[in-house]
Amino acid sequence: MYLRLVLLACLLAFIAVVFSAYARLSDAGLGCANWPACYEENALKLRQVRSADSVLRTHDSWQWKLQNQVGLLMGILSIAICAIAWRKRVEFRLSPLLPTLLVGLIVFLAVFGMTAFSYLPRSIIVPVHFAGGMALLILLTWIALRHMSPFSVVGNNARNWRNASRLGLVLLLIQIMLGSWVSANFAALACTGFPLCNGALLPAMDFSYSLERFGLPLSAEKLTAIHWMHRVGALLVFCYLSWLSLRIRDVEGMRTIAGIMLALLVLQTALGIANVLLDLSLVSAVLHNAFAMLLLVILVLLNFRVQTMVTSSSNLSKISS
Repeated sequence: MYLRLVLLACLLAFIAVVFSAYARLSDAGLGCANWPACYEENALKLRQVRSADSVLRTHDSWQWKLQNQVGLLMGILSIAICAIAWRKRVEFRLSPLLPTLLVGLIVFLAVFGMTAFSYLPRSIIVPVHFAGGMALLILLTWIALRHMSPFSVVGNNARNWRNASRLGLVLLLIQIMLGSWVSANFAALACTGFPLCNGALLPAMDFSYSLERFGLPLSAEKLTAIHWMHRVGALLVFCYLSWLSLRIRDVEGMRTIAGIMLALLVLQTALGIANVLLDLSLVSAVLHNAFAMLLLVILVLLNFRVQTMVTSSSNLSKISS
């Protein structure tokens, strides 16, 4: 029963993140009648500085209302998971710390969601929401893996890949956050063409940032810099995770994970390129977010599998000695 609740919460967390991307991209104008002109119109509208007498911004569309309902259900499930984890902590022989952190994260996101849209700019709201969604998915995936049947295979050289798998997860998290930064600042169309950006390998860019100009519209050079960094990050992640997936195939019990990770990586990269070549179509943009979350889950699974193998190997060594 407990594991089913956790798996259901995992599925809802994935749906919440992907549907949030759909709602956000729809709000940005993707798919409107005069696309892509409406994208720039909405970008300019949301970049305007708020005045003292301006009306508070709200989200009343059916997408955001449904997103709120999914969040409410996530909150109920998280409380139930936490309550069961505390009540059966002796039976499970696991600390209820992670389920408790899960509830705390849900509360934070709920409070942030109720206040942020009225007072904070999109450039802050989107990355915070994205980071919160990723944290929920990672926590729930790790909790579910802890309660699944233990892996019986012990990899002799799994210890060698513990730091490499952790680095892969960190690089992916940074790249996803760069993607949310692109979305938050409407920089998705700042670079046209692929593999060149606006016809150049190094286009005109401005990496400077000033707190004095916080909330003001960004120049074309700043938007290009944000998009360009996401492209460079994508190249780095693709190269590293490709190398990692090919190498861990030789580790006993890792071949399936390596194959899935490589397939997701190729699909995710193809969708990123399609976003540029297809002028950021709504379908490819949403799928780009969905496959990013799937790739995140497989990296969490890889780290859990390596950690489990290392722990099992250490326990066997202690027994043998």
